[in-house]
Amino acid sequence: MTKKLLVGIIMVLLCLQAVAPQTAFAAINKQELEAYAVELGTDVKGLNRYLKDFEWGTIEEYEASSLQELREWLGEPVTEENLQTFLDESGYRMEDITKALTEMGLADKGYTAADILLYSDLYWLLGDPATSENLQLLAEEFGLTEKELADLFAVNGLDLYSYLSMDNIYELIYNEVNGVSLHFLLQETELSQEEFNQLLAENNRTLNDFQSYEELAEFVYEATGYGEFSVDDYWEMAGPFLDLIGISKEEFFRAYTYMEGVVVNNPEAFILGLEDIATRAEALGDFETSTELTEAQGQELIAIWDDLMDIFQMKAAFYLVDGDTKTPVTMEELLRVTNLENRVLLVYLVDIQGNHLLNFTITGELFGSDLVKHVPEIEVPKPEVQVETAYKHEAPVKEKAVVTPVKVAAETVKQEGKRLPDTASPIGNVLAVGTVLLAAGAALYVWNRRKKYSN
Repeated sequence: MTKKLLVGIIMVLLCLQAVAPQTAFAAINKQELEAYAVELGTDVKGLNRYLKDFEWGTIEEYEASSLQELREWLGEPVTEENLQTFLDESGYRMEDITKALTEMGLADKGYTAADILLYSDLYWLLGDPATSENLQLLAEEFGLTEKELADLFAVNGLDLYSYLSMDNIYELIYNEVNGVSLHFLLQETELSQEEFNQLLAENNRTLNDFQSYEELAEFVYEATGYGEFSVDDYWEMAGPFLDLIGISKEEFFRAYTYMEGVVVNNPEAFILGLEDIATRAEALGDFETSTELTEAQGQELIAIWDDLMDIFQMKAAFYLVDGDTKTPVTMEELLRVTNLENRVLLVYLVDIQGNHLLNFTITGELFGSDLVKHVPEIEVPKPEVQVETAYKHEAPVKEKAVVTPVKVAAETVKQEGKRLPDTASPIGNVLAVGTVLLAAGAALYVWNRRKKYSN
C-alpha cells in the first residue's frame, strides 16, 4: 500500500492528504541535463537556482525520471520570437517585466528581463493580461456582459479598463473591500444591500470597520449562515456508505453530536493534533503491505491510531466474528491479518466515559472489494464564481497538501486570489468526514490488501 493510500485513509478523518517523497533525479543522464541547461543559456547549477527563485522547485524536488519529462514540465524556453509575440498579444512592455521582477524581489537577485528562461514564467510574473477576451470571460462568470461589468466598476468609482493584468482585477474583486467586491459578496450570499445594512446596524459596524475582505467575508458568512452544512446534509451524502457498513442514522447523529462537542471545546488543539498525525503518517514512507513495515514502523502506525482516538476522545474495540464466536483482537493482530475469509470484522466505538457511539462491520465480501471506492466525497459548497488566477507552476511535486477547515475561505482569498465560503463552524470537513469514516480500523485490512496506488 502506498503512503498516499495510508495517509488518505487517515486524512479522510483529517481532511489532509500527503504524498510520499521519492528520489528520481538520478534517472536523468547528467550529460543530457548539462546540455539542456546550456540550451537554456545557463548551467545545471544556474538552472536549479533559477527554478528555485521562480518557485518551480529544484530538479531534485520535481523527481523527473527523464530529461523528456523535465522538458515537458518546464515547457518551451523564451526566444526572441516568442517573447515579441507575448508582448504583442498581451499588450505588456519590457518595462512591465522589469517592474514585475522588482516587485517580486527578483531584480534584487540580479534578474533582468533577458534572464527569464521559460516562456510560462512571463505569465507567472505578469499574470493574464486584461485583454478584451479575458474581460469578457470574467464578465460571463458573473452572468454579465463586459459593458455591465465596466458599468459596475464605474458606479463604484473604478475603471475596468485601467488595469493591465487580470491579477489586479482579481485582487480588487476578491481581496479588497470596495463597492465591487461587496456587490459580488452580497450576490453570492443572496443578501440585499438593505439586509446587509441592517446586519451592520445590528452589530454596530460600518463597512469602514473591516480592514480586509477576509474579515468582511467572515462577518457575512457567519451572519447569514452561508455555506453551513447540517448533520442531515452530511447524512444525505454519507448515508449509503454508512448503511453499507451497518451504521444507522441514529448512531451517526449520536457520534456527530459527540464529535462536535470535542472539536468545539478546543478547535485549535484539535486541528494541530490532526496535522501532527498527518506529518507522522507521512514519515512512514511508502509500503505496499504491512509486512513491509519494520517493527518500529508498525508500532508507530498503531501509535498513530491510538493518538487519533485520543484526539477524537474515543475508544475502539475490535472483534473477529466467526459464526457465534466473537474473538477480541488488538491492533497488532489486525496488522497481521490479510484475509477475513468467512469472518466479519466488528468495530465498537465508545466515548471516553464508555458510552456507546456506534459500531460497524466489514464482511469478508466487502473486504475483498475495493472498500475505499465506496467512500463518499464530502464537498463544501462552492461560490457561484470560480475565477482562475494567474499562471502557477503545476508541478507534480510529491509534497503535503493541507486543507485546514478553519477559515478556509479567508486563507483562499489571500493565497489563491479567489474565495470559497467558510463551512460556518470550526468542525467543517473534519467533523463531517471524520464521522463518516471512523472506519480506520477496518481500513487497516484494506491497507494489507490493496495494490500500490499510482500517484
